[in-house]
Amino acid sequence: MKNKKKLGALDYCIIFALIAVVVCFAVRYIGTDRSEVSEKVELEDYIVSFRVCGIKDSSAKNYMMPGSKFYIKDTGVYFGELREGLTIRDAETYYELDNGEIVIGSNNAVGDLYRVDVDGSFTAQGKTDANGKFLLGGNTYVGVNKTFIIQSKYLSISIIVTDVRKA
Repeated sequence: MKNKKKLGALDYCIIFALIAVVVCFAVRYIGTDRSEVSEKVELEDYIVSFRVCGIKDSSAKNYMMPGSKFYIKDTGVYFGELREGLTIRDAETYYELDNGEIVIGSNNAVGDLYRVDVDGSFTAQGKTDANGKFLLGGNTYVGVNKTFIIQSKYLSISIIVTDVRKA
């Protein structure tokens, strides 16, 4: 007669563990797919206006091109795509006269010391929360007078947000 082997307790534990792993993976991937789809539907386009003060003129002209993508430096969160219509003007410099009076004048430096102020805007994606505040990507608060250090492939700048509105 043939000797039949029966399943032992260890065999049942291994089978149970494999079934549990398959169920966990299935629940994880089904849950993730649904939440990502609903998250993408909620995000809308916004226009985030900004000001950069005292940037090198060459950096503004060479690296702040429409279509450039910028990310928040500390977190790597996508900030937005630079839009057409940058305004570049001489940076304001404060001078103290001999009589102690302080006046504002234009920057008169040359070469890489020549600084400019830049106004522009990004197309950013996000949503507003229950209080009407804009959340970049659905979770990073962006509001007027908030400062961010953002970067593209070639440039890292500090911006001040001047306006946020729906596109």
